[in-house]
Order: sequence, then C-alpha cells, then structure tokens
Amino acid sequence: MPLDNPADLFLYELSGMYDAERRSNQLVGEILGRTEQSPLAQVLRAQQQQGQQKIQNLETCFAMMETEPDDVPSLAIDGMRAEFQQFAAQEPAMEAMEIFTVDAENRLAHLGIAGYQGLIDKALLMGEVQCAQLLRTNLVQQQENAGTFERISHELGQRVAMHI
Repeated sequence: MPLDNPADLFLYELSGMYDAERRSNQLVGEILGRTEQSPLAQVLRAQQQQGQQKIQNLETCFAMMETEPDDVPSLAIDGMRAEFQQFAAQEPAMEAMEIFTVDAENRLAHLGIAGYQGLIDKALLMGEVQCAQLLRTNLVQQQENAGTFERISHELGQRVAMHI
C-alpha cells in the first residue's frame, strides 16, 4: 500500500490497530489459559469480550470507508506475547503470574490509548465522524481497562506487601 497522503496513513494506522486488537485478544486468551484458577480470570474474560467489540468497531470503520484492512502487523503486541511466553515458561507461582499479568494488561491498555487518541484525531480531520465515534468508544474501553488494571495492581501490591 503506497502511503501518498494523510488518508493512506490513517488507513495504515487503522490496519495496525486492527491487527493489534486481534493479537491482543489472542494474547488475553493465552493469559487466561495460565490464570484460569486466579480471581483475575473473570476480569480477563470480560476484557476478551470487550476486545471482540473493539474489533467489530474497527471492522465497521473499514466498512464505512468501503475498504478492507491492510496487513500491518503489530510488532509491539508480538513482543509482549514473546515476553509473556518467556515469563510463563519459568513456571512462576500464581501470585507472580497475577502480578505479571496485571502489569502486561496495563501496558496493553496504555498502548491502545495512545493509538486510539491519534486515530480519533485523524478520523475527525478526514471528516470520518462515525468512525471517530466508534474509535472513541474503543478509547473509553481502553481507558477503563487501564483504570481497572491499575486498581488491581495496587491491590495486589498491598497484598504482597502484607506478606513481606
């Protein structure tokens, strides 16, 4: 795909976000497989459902623009997945897995927040108001996820501190 104008850049970045959301959802599934016995499992399942909705919102944006997503792999998510797999291979205790998971999910949320903020601005500048609204919905979900995982991180930190 040639990147000849701002609209091309927007579609490129939107395609990257689409890939990131799909890969993030797969990563959440992998994490769930390792934390099924954890109290975090319920939060992760809810996040996975939200992830499906975010993917659908992105697909709707592409449909409104009468285009398909390009193949723009999210290397950041690939790196986070590799990091998780390397950590999980160490067979950590459940408490360590929970802390690692919460931190990883928080990083994922903040990565999404940054991406959606830029996409919303570009969509509005291009006059893609409906797409911008869908992207804003995804942004709000990412912000809520970040808040949830920041809260859980604090609670886990307090729990660990009590055992020291």
